[in-house]
Amino acid sequence: MLVNKSTKRVWKATEASGVERSLFRNNEMGGRSSVVRLQKHARVPRHAHHGHEEVVVLSGSVLIGGVELEEGDYLFTQPGEEHDVVALTEAVIFVSSQKSTTVVE
Repeated sequence: MLVNKSTKRVWKATEASGVERSLFRNNEMGGRSSVVRLQKHARVPRHAHHGHEEVVVLSGSVLIGGVELEEGDYLFTQPGEEHDVVALTEAVIFVSSQKSTTVVE
């Protein structure tokens, strides 16, 4: 069993300005599960998915591939799909990807 307590979460900066990640785990197919924290107006560049991805907005509001998502909303991405992520407000999202992604911009 793997437990990641929110009070002991470790946040690490990503390559995208204003975006931090708290990694839960990497999987055997190259994907990972994590919580991502975004400052208002932060942007994750457009990227391509090699496997499926699931996103749940835990707080705030984001624009993913042109679709506005708010707290409680869910997004499923198929392999081969591309999108960026823009924080409309400060936001926290849960992201679980089956395989790695590639930045396309």
